[in-house]
Amino acid sequence: MTAADPFRFYREQHLHDGPVYFAPDEAVASWLELAEKVREELVRMGFAASVVTGDPSGLPHGARIWVNKIEPFGVTLDWDPPVRNSPEYLERVHNRDIGGVFAYATHASEIITRAMSNVLHEALFEVLIDHSRGGSYLYRVLKAPPFRWT
Repeated sequence: MTAADPFRFYREQHLHDGPVYFAPDEAVASWLELAEKVREELVRMGFAASVVTGDPSGLPHGARIWVNKIEPFGVTLDWDPPVRNSPEYLERVHNRDIGGVFAYATHASEIITRAMSNVLHEALFEVLIDHSRGGSYLYRVLKAPPFRWT
């Protein structure tokens, strides 16, 4: 099964009358299949990785492969560093202080997520770095390679 194009659902979302537009089950199923291939490849290359379909609490830190049933739709990547559970980090978040360990963790996560995207690109996955709101990026995975490296 080929992964559904996540961009085709933006139009339906804007035409939808309800409060939230969910991608069709067939599209989500194709993204779950793609996400599992991404997870396998990242694990093969040494990244701790989890597929996320809902609330990520309870998952181990490391690579997060998101299956987005709502906007931004499709498969996206991010990195959850263990430092986010440290008392210093949590205090910074609580005090809305974006310096120090908070800024460091945010920048390091961006670097690692970009590296994961580059690794997947080298493994012939179709990836896209997409601009998001607030000057951040979405690291998308659009398609698996036609074969798997052995």
